[in-house]
Amino acid sequence: MGKRGEKYYRYFCEELSAFCLQIALLLEAAVPLDEGLTIMAEDAADEKEKAMLLYMAEGAELGDPFFKVLEDTGVFPAYVVRMARLGQQTGTLDQMMKSLSGYYEKEDRLLKAVKNAATYPAMMILMLLVVLFVLFAKVMPVFSKVYEQLGASLPAAASAAIRLGGILSGAALVLAALIAAAAAAIWTAARFGKKLSLVEKGITAVKNRSRIARAVALRRFTAVLALTLKSGLELEKSMELAKELAENEAVARQIDACAKRLEEGSSYYDAMKETGLFSGFYIQMIKVGSRSGHLDQVMEEISGDYEEMADSAIDRMIARFEPTIVAVLAVSVGLVLLSVMLPLVGVLSAIG
Repeated sequence: MGKRGEKYYRYFCEELSAFCLQIALLLEAAVPLDEGLTIMAEDAADEKEKAMLLYMAEGAELGDPFFKVLEDTGVFPAYVVRMARLGQQTGTLDQMMKSLSGYYEKEDRLLKAVKNAATYPAMMILMLLVVLFVLFAKVMPVFSKVYEQLGASLPAAASAAIRLGGILSGAALVLAALIAAAAAAIWTAARFGKKLSLVEKGITAVKNRSRIARAVALRRFTAVLALTLKSGLELEKSMELAKELAENEAVARQIDACAKRLEEGSSYYDAMKETGLFSGFYIQMIKVGSRSGHLDQVMEEISGDYEEMADSAIDRMIARFEPTIVAVLAVSVGLVLLSVMLPLVGVLSAIG
């Protein structure tokens, strides 16, 4: 079987979760994988997905291991392939696929939370810019003409501020359009598997400095570690696999330092504490878990805590951003109204 992934359907996290769960259910029911994949293909909503599932069923029928079938499609992440291989080697493929389903379900929730956190402020900023542009470029010139017909005029400072506001708000709208176009181009390139070095460097810089990104990286690290330890994989190999999925250079360096401490003979607790990967209550939990032989459960609990921490941090960021935007809009509108009303008061006084 040759690798033909470019022809096939691309799974997102939510769909990966559903796929892994279906495979787990088939294995638990003792349904042969070739039959199960054929059944899944019958209900596929997309023709490319149907072709991929039939291709996988053909490979399973020929006797290829499941991880090899996954790898040959060229569609599934390397993490899924490696964990499927580990599950087959340890005889726990059904449990492994169910655990992978839970992992990608959490990844999907996280990605949606990050997407919402970025979309909402962007929409607020766009609305603010549109309102300001309409006020400065369309509404205020009408008032200026009315005042001229009444024999009055806006103060020089107000006129200058209105012109400057119109220029700045218009330029900001153009810049927002350019940013949106660039984001669309980057997203399109990513869909076709192309990566831009400048964008990758920018994302890496943000990840290395953001508390939210660190919480996300530690959640992934602990989730993968819990999953691999539960499957019986050695701690050193578990850390190596978990490091690849952390996607954070700062956390990856700490994981490397921790792995070196383990190679030198340090205990897992001491290695974690010395490298600063975890601290406080979590390091105490790791100490108890490593001594009691329940480190996988401890890592699962810590992963849940970091997931809640990342969600809370995103919610707090949005909660701080919304009143800031409202305050800027209120001040801008207030200044515009003052610049309109003060000359009007003067005109009415002169008429009176």
